[in-house]
Amino acid sequence: MGLLFALLGIHVPWGTTVSEPPLLLTLVFLAAILAVHLLRRRRPLTTLAVGVLIALAEALTTGGSGLGMLIVVSDLAYAAALYSRSRVMDVAAFACTALAVVSVGVFAVIWFTDDVEAVTRLGRGVVLGSLIIVPVILASSIWYGRMVRYPRLEAERQRERADTIAQAAAALRQDAVTRERLELSRELHDVIAGHLSAIAMQSAAALERRDGTDPVALRRSLALVRTSSLDALADMRTMIDVLRGDQSTDDPTQAPDRLTAESVRRAVEVARANGLEVEVRAPDDAALAEVPAQTSIVGLRTLVEGLTNTAKHAPGASVRVEVSLPPGALSVTLSNPLPTATSSSVLAGSGGVGLVGLAERARLVGGDLVAGPDGPDWRTALTVPSPVSPTTPAVVTAGGAS
Repeated sequence: MGLLFALLGIHVPWGTTVSEPPLLLTLVFLAAILAVHLLRRRRPLTTLAVGVLIALAEALTTGGSGLGMLIVVSDLAYAAALYSRSRVMDVAAFACTALAVVSVGVFAVIWFTDDVEAVTRLGRGVVLGSLIIVPVILASSIWYGRMVRYPRLEAERQRERADTIAQAAAALRQDAVTRERLELSRELHDVIAGHLSAIAMQSAAALERRDGTDPVALRRSLALVRTSSLDALADMRTMIDVLRGDQSTDDPTQAPDRLTAESVRRAVEVARANGLEVEVRAPDDAALAEVPAQTSIVGLRTLVEGLTNTAKHAPGASVRVEVSLPPGALSVTLSNPLPTATSSSVLAGSGGVGLVGLAERARLVGGDLVAGPDGPDWRTALTVPSPVSPTTPAVVTAGGAS
C-alpha cells in the first residue's frame, strides 16, 4: 500500500513550497519503518519511538510524509497501546488528544481571521492542517488500541481466575482422596488386624501342640482360628458393602461394634485365648449406651488394639483395663508390665500403625490418646469428650489365661 501511494505521488506536505519528494528516498524510509514494524509485538514502545523518529527524519529530509509512512506509524501506535502494559500509552493518548484539539483551535482562528492576508493564511493553514494529522492519527490509534486491550485483559484475568479455581479444586480433590485413603487404611487395620493377629498367634500355638499332647487346647486354638477367620470375613464383607455403596441388596449393612458389655467380653475372651491375664472394670450397658456412636467406636477400637498389642509384645502378661465415664468424657485405660528382654511373640516386631490410627481417630472426635512407658508398666490411655453423666466403673470380668 505504501508503494502504491508512493507511485501515485500521494503524500502529506509540511509547507506550501514543497515539491514532490524523490521516489527512491520515500521507499528507503518506508522500508526502514516496515523493518521496525516487524518487532511491534515484542517491543511495542521501542518500535513506536523508532517509527516516529523515522517519520520525523523523512519529514525533515523531504519536507513531507508519505501516506504509507503515516499508516505504518498509526499501526505502531495501535500496537503499542494493545501490547504494552505501560501507563505511558494512557498519558500519550491524552497528550495527543489535547494537541489535536489545540491545533484545530489554532487552525480555525488563523483560517477564519479576516485581517490576515490570503497567502499568509494559506501557508499557515496548510502547515497547521498537516500538523493536525499527526496527533489525530496517534490519538485515534492509541484510543482504539486501548479499547481493544481492556476486554482482552479482562478475559485474561478471568482465565487466570478460572485456572486458580481449577487448581484449588484439584488440590481439594487430592486432599479429599488422601483423607479417604487414610480413613480406609485406618478402617482396614482396625477391622482386620485384630482378627489376623489372633489367627497368627493361635496358629503358632497349634503348631507347638501338633504332637497331640494336649488335644483339648489344640482344638480350642483351632476353634479360635476358625472364629477369628469368620469374624474377619464378616467385617471385610461389611467394609466392602460400605465402599461399594450397593443399595440393591435387602440386607442392611451391619453397623460397627460399639463399646458395650458384650463387645468388651468378646475382646477379653480373645485376649485370654492369646494367653493374657485380663482384669476389666467398666460401667454397665445402660451407662455405655448413652455414649455417642463415634466416641463409643473409638473406645472399643482402643480396647481391642491395646489388648492385641499386649499379646504381641508382652505375651502372657497381666493386663488391667478400666473403662470409665468421668465428667463430660469417656476414658479407656490399659496397663501391663513392660515386657522383659526374654519375652517374645510370633508377631513381635510388627505394629506401629495401629497406635497411629487410634491417635488419628481420637483427634477426629476431639480426644487424645497417650501410649508409652509409665514407670514399670506400658500404659495406653484414651480420653474422648462425651456428654454422659459420670459413673463409677464396676468390675465386669477378671481372670487369667484359659
